[in-house]
Amino acid sequence: MSILSYLHNRVETIFKEYPYRFFTEHDIHSELALIATALLQKQGNLYAKTKDDFVVSCIHHEYPTPFRCDMKDYAFRVVTEEEFNLRRRKKLKIRARRGFIDFVVLNLDFISSNKLSTVSCKRYKDVLENLKNQQHPALDLAVEVVYHPTFDEKPHVGIMERRVASTIQDYKKLVALTEFMFPHDTPFCKEAAMLFFSNTAYKDELNEMFKSFSEDKVPCFKILYPTNR
Repeated sequence: MSILSYLHNRVETIFKEYPYRFFTEHDIHSELALIATALLQKQGNLYAKTKDDFVVSCIHHEYPTPFRCDMKDYAFRVVTEEEFNLRRRKKLKIRARRGFIDFVVLNLDFISSNKLSTVSCKRYKDVLENLKNQQHPALDLAVEVVYHPTFDEKPHVGIMERRVASTIQDYKKLVALTEFMFPHDTPFCKEAAMLFFSNTAYKDELNEMFKSFSEDKVPCFKILYPTNR
């Protein structure tokens, strides 16, 4: 069983049994990290040493994307370095920043063959310079977590619409991550998925808002739990 399948099965079981255990998406991030840590520790794959001798964990939250993107008003578009530099030279305004992935599992070989500055993916200039000749994927797994909780008696349509727009944006970011390739056709990320949780009593309304949303490029595991009131 893959890490993704194991995580999905375990957290789905927990969520369905205790749908109000989680107050926020970050609570689910923490649960995923606990489950993944126990699994990788058992397998002996939790830690690895970087090329410059720093021991790091394979499990991380909020991992930066290896590209800039425009995410204004819930849209999503990858901004290439060529476009970014051209607009800067012409002193044209451009909205471009790196995104972040909720939960990742780093590749052991990627860690051992790179320095900490590259493995952490934090210094963008170092990232651009050192990701040119990679032979291993940076990530074994990338997961975006979406949580639509409802603790009120009203559907709050406006809030739901904004969350739906944010969810679609996160999905497009995840797709872009899976399409990002190193030279020699090495993928940056081997496997990716979105885990979608909801304990809302307004399942029909939520599904209607997602009706035109296509999920054909990256798996989206939906765990909808209508509340009995």
